[in-house]
Amino acid sequence: MKRIIAASLILSAVSFMGFAATPQANINSVVYTGIDSTTGNATAILTDHTTGEQYVNSEGTKASYRVQIADETVAATATDVATLCGSATKTVRVMRIQTTADATAASVIDFYVYKRTALDTGGTSAVVAAAQMDSTDPAPTAVVAKYSANPSALGTGVLFTGDHYALPAAATTGYPGMPWIEDFGIRNNRALVLRGVNECAAFNLNGQTIPSGFGMYLGIEWTEE
Repeated sequence: MKRIIAASLILSAVSFMGFAATPQANINSVVYTGIDSTTGNATAILTDHTTGEQYVNSEGTKASYRVQIADETVAATATDVATLCGSATKTVRVMRIQTTADATAASVIDFYVYKRTALDTGGTSAVVAAAQMDSTDPAPTAVVAKYSANPSALGTGVLFTGDHYALPAAATTGYPGMPWIEDFGIRNNRALVLRGVNECAAFNLNGQTIPSGFGMYLGIEWTEE
């Protein structure tokens, strides 16, 4: 009798918190019907039948995209190498920028990322096709362009992040190049947000003298909503 009363109290408490009082049995879990705090609609909440722990899917639901630039050579004193510019209809959040590079001889180079609020002008650029992380996502509205000749004028911007990078010699396998990775929005802060077509994230080499035989890979990931 005590167990029945205890079970009733637990289910009553669950019901008070917005969940249905009658669980639906599953082989390895129990499903409760709860109330979504945003929409007010009923939603399924899956918990482990033994421990009571709630199952969580940490995969994002926003439309997500990636561009990969491979085996890229750059201008002799490169400035903006590639830009991701925002959308007229969506809010764009830059989630990751990743690059590796090498040269004929081991060397050091500096990488920079600027957040620009005005577009670059001039130069020679080409749009890079983006991959949808889910083929059911809509086509991306943000645009990635890579430069084979420097822009004649760089858009207004602020240095967002940067670092030294040790370039391994391309023909040497004993010292592999480690990826330079910048992840945004992972420490309970905002991602790098681009609003409107004039805001861009620019990967930049700041006019340095480029080592002989320099080649790079550059990946950019973002979401749109």
